[in-house]
Amino acid sequence: MFIYKIKNLKFTWGFTLIEMLVTLGIITLLSTMILAYSRQSQSVSDLIREGNRIAFEIQKAKSSAMLTLHEDSTEAKKICGWGIYIDESPVSQESSKDSFIVFTDFCNLGSGSLIGNSTYDVGEEIETINLLKQVEIFETNISSVVFVPPEPSIKFYPILPETESGNIKIRLKNASSPYFEIKISPVGQIYKELKET
Repeated sequence: MFIYKIKNLKFTWGFTLIEMLVTLGIITLLSTMILAYSRQSQSVSDLIREGNRIAFEIQKAKSSAMLTLHEDSTEAKKICGWGIYIDESPVSQESSKDSFIVFTDFCNLGSGSLIGNSTYDVGEEIETINLLKQVEIFETNISSVVFVPPEPSIKFYPILPETESGNIKIRLKNASSPYFEIKISPVGQIYKELKET
């Protein structure tokens, strides 16, 4: 009798079709969530990278001003400062500020002294730096910041009150949050921070 029960007992090995479909559905859902999170974190990473890049270029202009003063040079255009220029035109839906210019402020030789105008003029650019295509400068209270050797002293354009910092804010295009803020204090210190609105 014992042998008869063993012969009629059915053993099923493996998964049913429903179990396989449920498993595939869960794996697909988790994969989709991971991909969405990965893309979002990549965008935020790009935003932080571009903010750090702007801060680096500002710091580089400051360092250049600390290292060079061309009072005794014989060249036709003497350098009186180093700076960053951001286009003054207002941001609209059709256009965005997606680049900035690193420039040297040439001295006004007609005045007899080695003083620049502390703003960007055509022909003074060293390099135009384009931001990544999904990043834009959406708000700024300055169009240029110039570091004047040898200390260096700092000049904002337009001129700000003595205690006010220059602000540059960048964000991902078509997104209001998060944004990256770069502050330049009146004494030339550079602060940067990722913020949520």
